[in-house]
Amino acid sequence: MRLRLFRRMLPIAGAGAILVAMVAVLPATATPVRVTTGARAFQLTVSPKSSAFDAPLTISISGLTPGQRVTLDVTSVDATGVKWSSSSTYVAGPSGTVDPATSPAVPAPGVSYFGLDPMGPVDFVTTTAGAGSTFSWWAPKKTTNASRLLSFVFSASSGQAHSSVTVQRGLALPVTASSESVASDGFSGEFWEPPAGENTHIAILEFGGWTGGIDPIGALFASRGYPTLDIAFFGAPGLAKEPKDIPLEYFAKALGWLARQPGVNPKRVWVMGTSDWTGSAEAALLMGVHYPKLVHGVVALAPSAVANCYMTPAGLCDGPTWLFDGRPVPYTTQDTPHPTDNPAAVIPVAKIRGPVLLDCGGSDSIWDACSHAETIMAELAAAHDTYPHELLSYPEAGDGIGVPVPYCPGWATYANDFDGADVVSNPVALAELWPKLLAFLHN
Repeated sequence: MRLRLFRRMLPIAGAGAILVAMVAVLPATATPVRVTTGARAFQLTVSPKSSAFDAPLTISISGLTPGQRVTLDVTSVDATGVKWSSSSTYVAGPSGTVDPATSPAVPAPGVSYFGLDPMGPVDFVTTTAGAGSTFSWWAPKKTTNASRLLSFVFSASSGQAHSSVTVQRGLALPVTASSESVASDGFSGEFWEPPAGENTHIAILEFGGWTGGIDPIGALFASRGYPTLDIAFFGAPGLAKEPKDIPLEYFAKALGWLARQPGVNPKRVWVMGTSDWTGSAEAALLMGVHYPKLVHGVVALAPSAVANCYMTPAGLCDGPTWLFDGRPVPYTTQDTPHPTDNPAAVIPVAKIRGPVLLDCGGSDSIWDACSHAETIMAELAAAHDTYPHELLSYPEAGDGIGVPVPYCPGWATYANDFDGADVVSNPVALAELWPKLLAFLHN
């Protein structure tokens, strides 16, 4: 039986931190501070000088001798005044240079990570502010038209040589947010909108969260032009405390609301379930099955091919997770895409009338998402419909692949709780996943 674990997800801005991606970037390169040692100039270069949250940086250190060790520290202060930092150590190659994209960080005292991750110095920043702290891109309750850029200071040192660079990252495209409540709208959510004139894509209903409440990643998609409604389906005021007996009609109500918003094409509304510890990906697939006139595309990340029962923290089945038309959606207690206790628990994904995108991590020891995703893909292929279906599979990644957030300071350290082949597997996979996800949505 599958035990769904519930952990603290990154909280939403206005009630904590916010994950936000931005779009336009400035192509300039930060001007480094250099220290000359002998005939060689020790130099750190980081570019671009100003960039979107989801844009990679190019980092290089030159002026070293082959085999020379160098330490790269990164510090930043988030919008709430909390200091974040990382430290990594590298060994120069034959050319006397270091590039985190090709030079793996090596084990050393006090380092934040080791392994090959081009954005490791940013991915692995941490804070001493306390457990559960997350990087805040803007201050709480300031989620409307925010456009603040935050500084990241990169400092390289080796012996007496030192070089530093400051770059800016943050919102290059402001987004706006509005809160919706169960009392007034029938659901609990945050609606993120791109600026006027930038809404040129589909609209997304997104849900996830390992401990309930609202995932904040709608801002990320809105900054790329996708109006996104993030909703909670448990663990929020007016909702159940646990993911148990959740009516699919709740999601349909949110879908209807989203379809009526100005600038949203009601025939281009998708659903997205992030990770499946709480059944979010299950819900996305079930909504595509039961509401084909409302759902025009499905993204199910680290999915399940079956509807599972609600598992208590003690690992006991305590009834259905989902209800439809007042009755339990057939569910299984078995951790397999081919259950024998209740074959009706298999989600009939062939009934989905639209594109489907899945992802999974092959080193996910928490949930065998790849077996489930491959089963879903086989059933979709057997349906012979004309819609695109795609599975993005990452053999080295773990369950952290279920939340498609690239380059979020501190997230890589948190995502290590969700296994993977090594500490860099999840952030490296997420960096590759994100542009492919955007491309699938766009096309």
